[in-house]
Amino acid sequence: MPTSAVRKTLPKELTSYDLLKSLAVILMICDHVGFFFFPEEMWFRTLGRLCLPIWFFLIGYARGSEVPKIFWIGGGVVAVSSFIAGPYILPLNILFTLAIMRKGRDYIARGALSSPQALRGMFFIMLLLSFPSAVFFEYGTLAVLIMLVGFIARRRDSVLERIEHKHIIMYVVASFFVTYIIVGVQMPFMTGAQTWVLTLGYVLLGFVLWRFKPLVFTDARKYMAGSFIKMFQFMGRWTLEIYVVHLVILRALAMVIYPERFPLGVLAAVDPNALSFFVIQ
Repeated sequence: MPTSAVRKTLPKELTSYDLLKSLAVILMICDHVGFFFFPEEMWFRTLGRLCLPIWFFLIGYARGSEVPKIFWIGGGVVAVSSFIAGPYILPLNILFTLAIMRKGRDYIARGALSSPQALRGMFFIMLLLSFPSAVFFEYGTLAVLIMLVGFIARRRDSVLERIEHKHIIMYVVASFFVTYIIVGVQMPFMTGAQTWVLTLGYVLLGFVLWRFKPLVFTDARKYMAGSFIKMFQFMGRWTLEIYVVHLVILRALAMVIYPERFPLGVLAAVDPNALSFFVIQ
């Protein structure tokens, strides 16, 4: 999610970042439209859940680990809209999750990638902590698993000097698998076809993200209309603003259309979905 300062240095041409982030934005909006307006239609949520690994991966793949103020501001705006629309105070929205991950990324990666044993230990620690931490911020430490995949993907040569390739691949596969399982379990219900789409989607995303490279498509205009290029660049370079604005608008509309689901100012402490793993069915 580039800030205004970063956007000034981005190339004028279409990039692989633009395309990947555009895909994430489209899936994200699909997910939120389904949540607010079509809660009984799981196709919106099934497709939308595919955006999560992309955001987590990109935090790890990024060169820098600084957290711009716009992350906290955007997260605060979305949190306020959530408080107004109800119904839950916690967990805090995903911008806080991304900001926390970005802040601690280098420290976590330095410890996790020191040896195969450390990488396995970090996997199980983050997995176990994901359940209680998800009460406080969206997806909790589960996000760290895919974030580390992104960190490794960009720096794989230096990582392979310390950890054998087979251990890296095992970590990548296990991280996508547990993320897929937890995301699937949290879905209210899915048909067989939706389960297959989510499964194949995660498999395909795993391959695409692991092979992702920063590319500049200098000849994109030969194959794509300029309007499409501008659209992809807009979605890819204004992702944070799109997240904040679209979520505030959707919440406001949902309050008007479904006041019984989104009552003004009626708050509970924690979303029950965040507690689902602690409840014995």
